[in-house]
Amino acid sequence: MRWIALALTMAFPPTSAVSQSPPQAPIVIANVSVLPMDRERVLAGQTVVVERGVISQMGPPRSVTIPAGAQTIDGTGKYLIPGLVDLHVHLASNPEDEQRAILTLFVANGVTTILNLRGTPQILELRTAIATGRVSGPTVYTAGPYVNEPFVTTPDEVERAVIDQKRARYDFVKLHGNLSRGAYARLNAVARREGIRVIGHAPRNLGVAAMFEERQYAVVHAEEFLYDKTNSSRDRDLPQVEARIPELARSMARTKTWLMPNLTAFKIIGWQVQDLDAVLARPEMRFMPRAVREGWGPATNPYTARLGKEKYSGILARYQLLEKLVRRFQGAGVRLLIGTDAMNTGVVPGFSAHDELEELVAAGLTTFEALRAATANAAEFLAAIDQRGVVAVGQTADLVLLDANPLENIANTRRIAGVLLRGQWLSRSDIARMLDELKSAGTQDRFGHAALFRGSPRVAPTSACGAAKCAGCRGHA
Repeated sequence: MRWIALALTMAFPPTSAVSQSPPQAPIVIANVSVLPMDRERVLAGQTVVVERGVISQMGPPRSVTIPAGAQTIDGTGKYLIPGLVDLHVHLASNPEDEQRAILTLFVANGVTTILNLRGTPQILELRTAIATGRVSGPTVYTAGPYVNEPFVTTPDEVERAVIDQKRARYDFVKLHGNLSRGAYARLNAVARREGIRVIGHAPRNLGVAAMFEERQYAVVHAEEFLYDKTNSSRDRDLPQVEARIPELARSMARTKTWLMPNLTAFKIIGWQVQDLDAVLARPEMRFMPRAVREGWGPATNPYTARLGKEKYSGILARYQLLEKLVRRFQGAGVRLLIGTDAMNTGVVPGFSAHDELEELVAAGLTTFEALRAATANAAEFLAAIDQRGVVAVGQTADLVLLDANPLENIANTRRIAGVLLRGQWLSRSDIARMLDELKSAGTQDRFGHAALFRGSPRVAPTSACGAAKCAGCRGHA
């Protein structure tokens, strides 16, 4: 794998905004209002000190000693929150030069940690390169290759796949399709034995009851609850699905199964079917690599190719049902997370995290509940040793400085004054420069190394559900 590490170093050169070296001086954010996210509260007039990438002091000015040579940032009128976490993204389908742009979009939007949900050896190399400072980007966790049919079928094949992924040091095992009942039971049992968690879709051929019996760690789409064992979601069945929501909520809470509602990706699918031009005209599209934008266009868009405008009403009805489900799940104590399917067709990395926060609030969560899904809940889900998703002494300095209070309006998470990425300060002007570079790269090779990766395989959008009877069928991952 040496050549991969070398290629990554060349493919992801540091920009002027993001240096690869450790911070040269401590960072002090003075007179800032802190949202610790341990509970719903705002600590006004705080001074936060960051040294060697960790919050070393926090409190009223008189209780804090400013280190010599510190860079001081005026936090007056601003709000400090933990870095956001997107727990459902896709990196592996893109060549390394496009991955560089994707990583930048996450950081520019205050997303400091991501979970990639289809792993490859190259993603493992990328994870290491970021962790060791050779590549700038959010902290990366990754699932391995899919563990389901047709890649594995028998219980013994499933067991070998789980063991192999644990030895390769993937962080999670992902289910993305069908398994026999015996193979699914073995998947969860071996994963628990090996100390690696199973996340992904529900085993649709078995139904959600099997998922609860085996206590799968997380479900990455609320949409999974729309389907029956024949992998169908029919209009006439939606009232029965709605009637089951209280029962499903109790089962999710009882088994402590995490849920990424992933409302944003589902909504964007409907929006593309209704008005693809409007989706492609969103301002954030300017920052996407040209090849990606073209792939999402009318000639190759996987949703408009198989779903006509007449399907939009069915998609909308399902989306409204998912909102009801999310609201009831939250009320029942189901543990919710932010996951957006970033890089699924139409879903722009980084920006989609803010979209999902707004969709959760629109579905009935409070602003604090939505923010907690993207911060403290995420850290608990990841079981991170050095990060609890809160602003507190001893925590990794993944932080976002905002111009306004997101507890008053969740859209304020978009008003970013700066980002601390493992202790490195990126100011508003740094972020603007990063985005300008991506925008100008939209019609050319941004990094001057395309030949290095020309011929890299591009994975076509996959269709896991294949549910011809489903008005909201999505081909998600």
